[in-house]
Amino acid sequence: MSHQLELLTENPLQWTTVSLITPEIQKKEIKPFVLLALKELEGNPDSRMRNLMNADKFSAVRSVVRHVSRLRSAHREPWVEEDVQLFLESLKFNMECVSELTTLLCTDKIYTNLQRHLRIKPGIESLQWKIDVSMSQNNIRHENPTAERRKEILYRDTLVILTLCLTDGKKYIYRLTLSKFHELRYLIASALKSMIVLEKRKCMRRD
Repeated sequence: MSHQLELLTENPLQWTTVSLITPEIQKKEIKPFVLLALKELEGNPDSRMRNLMNADKFSAVRSVVRHVSRLRSAHREPWVEEDVQLFLESLKFNMECVSELTTLLCTDKIYTNLQRHLRIKPGIESLQWKIDVSMSQNNIRHENPTAERRKEILYRDTLVILTLCLTDGKKYIYRLTLSKFHELRYLIASALKSMIVLEKRKCMRRD
């Protein structure tokens, strides 16, 4: 499975209701629904939305447009048509609608006017780390310390170099002391623990 298709399909349960409606949607309805959904996302809702006869169908298409639009902002590359097509097929759109919707969603210019709050910040694609003892070893050579003092210098001046590669292609390098590195580990572990506790609450569960 490609990275893009994995992003699109990472939470299949959210599409249960949408998949019940999509088989009823006709090709001629796709483009008007997409245009209305985009206007809403841009902060300029069309007055026609108030009088839609097929509100359920529009809601299904709007959910797809919102999902694809937000994910598109998280990475640099345009959508691969095959991945979008497979995603739409999994939602049970008929083949005519899949073709029409794929063409529209893979047109990059439709995302240019989206409001900032709909744009997802880049995620972490990879994280690498290594130990740098060059500073500590250099200080030890100059000071010629006792064994106890040597340990202090090693702990104080040894650095952990973290390299973060983001989904937008940017790379960041951070140099942390051992104490700061352990502090970072603790904060991440605490955040993960809080997320697990939150996910177990009934209010966060889907029926």
